[in-house]
Amino acid sequence: MSMESVEPTHETVFDDSAWIIPGMEIDCLYNSPSFAISTWNCRCGRSGMSDEKIEAEYVISFVHEGVFVLHSEGRSEVVDRTTVVLFNPDAPFRSSHPFGCSDHGSAVVVRRDVLLDVMSHYDPAARERPAALFPTPFGPDLSQTYVRHRLIVRGLTQGVPQDPLALEASLLEILGTVAKSCSPSGTARRGAAFESSRARRRYVHDAQLILQERFREQYRLEQIARELYVSPFHLCRLFKQETGMPMHRYVNRLRLREALEQLTEGADLTELALSLGFAGHSHFTTAFRKEFGVRPSEVRRRASASHLAEMKKSLS
Repeated sequence: MSMESVEPTHETVFDDSAWIIPGMEIDCLYNSPSFAISTWNCRCGRSGMSDEKIEAEYVISFVHEGVFVLHSEGRSEVVDRTTVVLFNPDAPFRSSHPFGCSDHGSAVVVRRDVLLDVMSHYDPAARERPAALFPTPFGPDLSQTYVRHRLIVRGLTQGVPQDPLALEASLLEILGTVAKSCSPSGTARRGAAFESSRARRRYVHDAQLILQERFREQYRLEQIARELYVSPFHLCRLFKQETGMPMHRYVNRLRLREALEQLTEGADLTELALSLGFAGHSHFTTAFRKEFGVRPSEVRRRASASHLAEMKKSLS
């Protein structure tokens, strides 16, 4: 099959308005009648609350670096590299940046009827929602989707020729995973967290911010609990109830996502493992494969300029 340019020659559906959000620098990498892929950089220039914003389309957003707090639908949630954010069009949101404005990432934009077709497969009630097809702003447990999307973005930013059929088949698989995670059965185990009190969430948010800043360090639970004036036992219980994972797994995910970023730049595996707090190469490889379903050496190989073209085989 012949390969086409990363920019489709047929008509696109997402016009320039999809890439204009105040305080954001957005670069469109791929645009077709059904999907678009972009990278984004926050340029609001302040750490306080942003102005109100809205997305023009349905957007699945992945964070590559940084952390911010998203204020949407009456909730405030820490957003970092362990989080996938789901935006419905015309749903207002604000953001704040506890460490300053330095976050960047990438996103998949999807046309409504394409999203509805996938969502209704997992959640028939989706057809009764006129606009808010994503029932929640946050998608849980999407680690393998994260790395799959990250490799696609890496290939596009390096200008590697893409087979549009294979690429959009991969995007539909990503969309299916997101839809399944949002379905009533996929979110039932997180129901208690949605109803938690503001005070309980504040403890967990503060712990997330501490860990986000210091995830490379060998940090003890007692230290975090002391800083938050709460008992270690109580903090552990709250953290797992709110995030759906124990604190050590959260730290591990932050480390592994940082590793993923550095692997795409060809980092040495042993040096990388030690710098991120892993005991060694073997420990790092085991944790990485368990999290993302692929060995770190394979990610580094796929991300290298000479091998990115092979990515289409594993994504098709």
